Amino acid sequence: MATLSARFGVGDLRGLRSSEWVVMWKSKKSDVYLAARTLGGTLKLSLHESGQCHVRAPDPRKWLSPGPPPRFIDLWTIDPHSLYEFPFGIIIPASELRHAVWAKHRNRGTVWIPAKPGGAIEIAIFLTRAEPRPPLNSLASAGWDKVIVLERLPDGRDLWVVAGETKLPEERRIELERIKQQVRPLVSTLATMPANPRLLLFACNEQGTRRFVEAAV
Repeated sequence: MATLSARFGVGDLRGLRSSEWVVMWKSKKSDVYLAARTLGGTLKLSLHESGQCHVRAPDPRKWLSPGPPPRFIDLWTIDPHSLYEFPFGIIIPASELRHAVWAKHRNRGTVWIPAKPGGAIEIAIFLTRAEPRPPLNSLASAGWDKVIVLERLPDGRDLWVVAGETKLPEERRIELERIKQQVRPLVSTLATMPANPRLLLFACNEQGTRRFVEAAV
């Protein structure tokens, strides 16, 4: 069973940028996965054909929070027969892009999405059964002006991975800075200080869409 993939990031490979991400799906099974290549698969997302979804917790050896590390950060379900599901997204503020030491990966056509200063980019994963497929200009009018993946899965659903500009509300920006200040002392206790420490936050909104927010520590 072949595994297909697409790679993406925010910024410019030669300048300020985010981590590099990869979305994967199977040729004969409608499972979809998302991971940050740069972060070694930390907090990997799985959206299974059955509708079961989970975000796997980090390697237990890297767990810094009190108590034993969980196997999953979150477990939930979506309806695999629904016409429309928006199970997951990634938000990367332009303020968190960095010139830094990044892990070297073989070039496989990574899509780099530009971000305006003061703004942010959201990358969204949609699973739909809408027929006919929505035209690309309708996605652009909804703010999703970059298509990274448009694939028909074996179970008949379409996998859309699209990106568009968004804003990080001021209260969320303040919260992000507060969390970064709390994390920095933990990072300083590591036996080997990372050259480019990154932070992944996990959140869920009232509609049930889960998101990663990537930040620089």
